Amino acid sequence: MKKYSTVLTLSLLVAACGGKEKETEWGIFNEPVEAVELPETAGVNELSVKWERDVGEAGDDGYAILKPAVDSEGVYVTNRRGGVQRIDSETGKMVWQTRLNKDTFAGVGVGDGLAVVALDNGTVVALRADSGEQAWEVQINRQISAVPAVGGGRVIIRTVDGFLMGLDSLSGKTVWSLQRNTPGLSVHGDSTPLIAGDTVITGLASGKLMANAVINGRDYWETDLSFIRGTNELERLSDIDSPPVLVGAKLYAATYQGDVVSVDLESSAIQWRRSVSTRLPISVLKEKLVVTDDLGGVSALNTGTGEEIWSQPNFKGRGISNPLIIGSRVVIGDANGNIHMLDAENGALLQTQKLSKSAITSLVSRGEELIVFSVSGAVSAITITES
Repeated sequence: MKKYSTVLTLSLLVAACGGKEKETEWGIFNEPVEAVELPETAGVNELSVKWERDVGEAGDDGYAILKPAVDSEGVYVTNRRGGVQRIDSETGKMVWQTRLNKDTFAGVGVGDGLAVVALDNGTVVALRADSGEQAWEVQINRQISAVPAVGGGRVIIRTVDGFLMGLDSLSGKTVWSLQRNTPGLSVHGDSTPLIAGDTVITGLASGKLMANAVINGRDYWETDLSFIRGTNELERLSDIDSPPVLVGAKLYAATYQGDVVSVDLESSAIQWRRSVSTRLPISVLKEKLVVTDDLGGVSALNTGTGEEIWSQPNFKGRGISNPLIIGSRVVIGDANGNIHMLDAENGALLQTQKLSKSAITSLVSRGEELIVFSVSGAVSAITITES
């Protein structure tokens, strides 16, 4: 059996000499896991490729946070070298492409008629979603740590050194900015802020979840989701590295080396917590929350109680992606470029299909369709026809 490693990127904040601002250094460590033999599939053939397109390399260094975004008009994606595209969601044909000629770190965030990306050098670039023309560009002068969130007249930027910033969607001007303390060591993930109406929800490297007014940054509440565990900094890592999910009045969030947690949006009271460590986005549909843990296990939890519905351990060590619930199916990708479809009712493996020559890094949904992104820059639209 082949052995894979789950690669985590650490962000180490170091105080510079002479009282200067903190600098960011990057490094990785591996969690070696022996890959488990996959069970036999159920022999169904429900996955179909609607279209696929090569948009250029997304990068395999674990550094950049690149994933597709969707809206009613199409699919937006950027490669590592600053090539941003809008793709027709029905045909897979390119609608427009803008070459920024600078390395892209995070993107794409879509909303307010914009497609927004962040560059390696701390610059935020907003393109017009309908044409790809540049609307504005601003230099943040800080290391950005998540895909920009766009909505409510603001572009929300999260930085490694604990800043949350609200930029004006029309001009890029900084309207508000606030800062929270950050631990000396944190896991490099993608806790993209969530904009819900007039509120932005943000998960922090400290393990805290906070709610603020989108328009002016006013504090609504802040709650600590983590428990301090361990005897050293590595063991005490408890970042919120997956974007929060809102369903009705309930928020769902997850911490690394911690728990999946349900939080009441209005009061910030914790409704339940379940011990599952993850740094990847979770997926929620109706009564099910599906999460992939740090070693590759997949499990479904009851959204009302947090009780485990089923657990599928057979993907451990395979470098799997975030899960996605589509109808009565759960789909995940892996480091070999495969996508796997599970039964959402019991976690049984139904189908495995080779899709890419490189690792699948991100899955997003567009209605009942699945948009898949790989390290090599392949973007695919997948449909599921349930038998």
